[in-house]
Amino acid sequence: MRIYKGNPELVFRGRVAPWYGVLSGIVCVAAAVLALQPGMPAVVPAAVLVVAAVALWPVVVRNRVELYADRLEIVFGWGRTIIPYDHVHDVRRSAGALVPDEFTGHVAAASTDAVYIDAPIDGDAVVSVLGNDHLVTELRRRAGLDAPSAPGQDGAE
Repeated sequence: MRIYKGNPELVFRGRVAPWYGVLSGIVCVAAAVLALQPGMPAVVPAAVLVVAAVALWPVVVRNRVELYADRLEIVFGWGRTIIPYDHVHDVRRSAGALVPDEFTGHVAAASTDAVYIDAPIDGDAVVSVLGNDHLVTELRRRAGLDAPSAPGQDGAE
């Protein structure tokens, strides 16, 4: 794996679906209820909060799309996906999680208002950021996808 260094030129902050926030709240309430149980060792609710923090919190705080001169990086939870612009085949608004062609691991916590990045070599991605339309426009420009071709103009019928 190649390690890239440098600061991103543009960063789009991610957002998560409302259900994800509700799930995080339920886990916190469960830990509080466990802490109030008589005779419950203090380590049990603390363990629930630690496990939840490790599993849930990174998706909230580490959720963004970083644009560099030659690539985009999707930071989601503990993972980082690096996609060079020349590997991007299409960028469009997502039709939703129910479309089989658009299913990726990012769909799990991403809002239904999302962007689909078609990059078969590096793995497709669905991201939801503040300013999805701006992300689509910028990625299309950087990947050289600005000029949409009409059906039949690319030699395929």
